[in-house]
Parts: sequence; C-alpha cells; structure tokens
Amino acid sequence: MKKLLLIASILFIGNIYMHAQSSVIVNDFSNGQLPIANNSTITITTTSIEKVTTEINVENTSTTTKIYKLRRFDDILNLGASAYFCVGSGNCYGPTTLVSPLSITLTASGTANDNLQSQNLMYLLDLEEGVNPGISHIRYEIFNVNDANDVFTFTIYYNDAVSVKENSQLFSSVSNVYPNPAINKAHITVVSNKTIDNATLSITNSLGAIISTKYIDLSIGKNSVAIDSESLSSGIYFATISSSKTKIVKKFTVNK
Repeated sequence: MKKLLLIASILFIGNIYMHAQSSVIVNDFSNGQLPIANNSTITITTTSIEKVTTEINVENTSTTTKIYKLRRFDDILNLGASAYFCVGSGNCYGPTTLVSPLSITLTASGTANDNLQSQNLMYLLDLEEGVNPGISHIRYEIFNVNDANDVFTFTIYYNDAVSVKENSQLFSSVSNVYPNPAINKAHITVVSNKTIDNATLSITNSLGAIISTKYIDLSIGKNSVAIDSESLSSGIYFATISSSKTKIVKKFTVNK
C-alpha cells in the first residue's frame, strides 16, 4: 500500500511539473521585437571594447497579478568582460548583483484598469567586452517570486560561432562542482587539450567578494581541481577558472 501511495505521489508531482509553464511572454526589442522562446538561446557577436545591450520586454499573460524578479547566471564569462542588467528605467546594478533587488508587479492581462506600463516590464541586459572578444554564455531567469514553477529562462551566447573552436581547443569539458552541496573539499574535473601553467582558481561569494585565489597547473587530459570548501561557511559561492581568454564559472553551495 505504501509503495502504491509513493508511486501515486511521484506521478502526481511529475504531472504538476510537466504542466508547469511560465505566465509571461518575452520579446527582444533590440531585434525588431522578435519573440524569445522559453529555454532558448540568442547569439550575439561582439567586438573589442564594446558595450552590447539587449532590451527585452516581459508581459504578464495570466489572469492574475504577479510579481517577478530577474536572476543572472554567468555560465561562461570571457576574461575581461563583465555582465550586468537594468530593471525598468534607471535601476541598473553592477556585475556582482545576480538577482534583481527590485521586484516588479505586473497586472493581470485584460483587467479593467491595466495599461501598457503596469502590465509590461523592460530589462536591459548588458555585456561590456574586454580587449579580446571571446565566448560568454549568460543565462537569465525571469521568475515569479511566489511560484517556483513560473520561470522563463533563456541564454545569450556571445561570440559563440566565432570562439567555440578556440574554447574547445583549450578544454574538452569542465564538470560542475561536486559534491554539491559541499562540506569539506570539493572538486571540478577539467579535461584539457593543452598543458596550462598558472591558471587561476578563484572563489567568490554571492555578493561578488573574492574569498580566495590560487594558481593551478593543468596537464593534457583529465585533471581534478580541488576547491578548499572546508574553510567556507554555509552559503552560495562561485568557482572561477581563468586562463588566457577563457573564463569558466561554476556555482556551488556549501552546507555545514
């Protein structure tokens, strides 16, 4: 009986998850107001010392008023580049701000007193490129603060078509941090196609403060890179491996 109840619970939860969907539609205003699909990618090519702005508009299509925020993930960030965003008009935040402090209330679609301003939200998504343009993957989540299933996700690929060959020549693969959450020492597995001396491994906290930095050497093939998480208190951190033009950022949690 318990087994049947467990199976029924799993099916029920899975059914809810499968039918969960975002209540917003998103348009790329910097590219002719083209619609952006959920879980899709946008590809942009940059030049040296360039600021690239992607303006997106978010519209609440549901029949109830909802509150949204924006979350940014620097999955891959080119060395010398910085990513940040603005919410609405004039509310801009620096690269260390990964979740918008400002919550935006969007009125329900079709309500009697709604208007374009109260039903829509504008974000400016910025990347400032360094001297050497390179690959960056910046992922964004527009999420309902009161409903974990109401999430819209997309990723901007910068210079992906140009730089993916260069990036793949350096690393074949880079794993996520494991174990995650971490208690004592954690690791990242890097499969390198070249011998790399004095790459940098830095750990930053959720506020963007650098906690530790050390140099690592990578040999050709599989490398296990140790993260000294035993000295870290509980919280969210980012491990960054930097070498030449390549910068890989991996998020992890310490739970003690």
